[in-house]
Amino acid sequence: MEGSYLPGVAAGNTRLLRALAWGGPVLTVVFGLGLIPLAGFFPPPSPTADPRSIALLYAEHHTSIRLGCFAMIVGLVFLVPWGVALAAWCRRIPGADPALATGQLVCLGVSTALIEVIPTVWAVAAYRAGSAVPDVTQAFNDLGWFLLLFAWPPFSLWSVLVAASVLSDRGERPLLPRWTGYLSLWNALLLAPGGLMAFFKVGPFAWDGIMAFYIPLTVFFVWLVGMTVVMFRLTTVRPAAPEPAAA
Repeated sequence: MEGSYLPGVAAGNTRLLRALAWGGPVLTVVFGLGLIPLAGFFPPPSPTADPRSIALLYAEHHTSIRLGCFAMIVGLVFLVPWGVALAAWCRRIPGADPALATGQLVCLGVSTALIEVIPTVWAVAAYRAGSAVPDVTQAFNDLGWFLLLFAWPPFSLWSVLVAASVLSDRGERPLLPRWTGYLSLWNALLLAPGGLMAFFKVGPFAWDGIMAFYIPLTVFFVWLVGMTVVMFRLTTVRPAAPEPAAA
């Protein structure tokens, strides 16, 4: 693909889109750093844990949890440049209606607003841990996990719109590979089991279960990495050669 021409994309635009696409790797690293080694939320605390256990968890690790939440809230904002870059590429797909890219940006805004609340909620739980009533700390902990996994519809709709854009390209050499469209559909489908966490405290559909936590998060980050790799490859393509001047 390198060395070929990419119609309609200027060199300056590809440099900007490449810079925006770096938001994906930055999000993954900084959010992962905040969630796992700092906050220590991997594996997640059990939904069956009693209020005193949850309050003790936040009280004993209140500094590291707050540091982790700080890292997470910074990392998650990088979803915005990444999503803007993806929508920009989808808008350039031959045959794709521009409304699909616009819809992606709306879903991006809603999704970012939701996930930015997650570390805020956990930080509030840690802020007064030990002095607040344990039931209150537990409620904030629950809310954070529900926002992470239960609020899946805007993310799934976003993925469906990306898939619709990609699969609209009927050319022999699609701008975005067709497998990215199918990967987006799988992402949309496999995020949905997170919605069942409201009905279970144990088992695969609880928020610490394989269907509600491990599979949705894994698939989402596989989608993010896959789309990032494709966007990086697109930015290695030279811009379209200028048309010869009329005689």
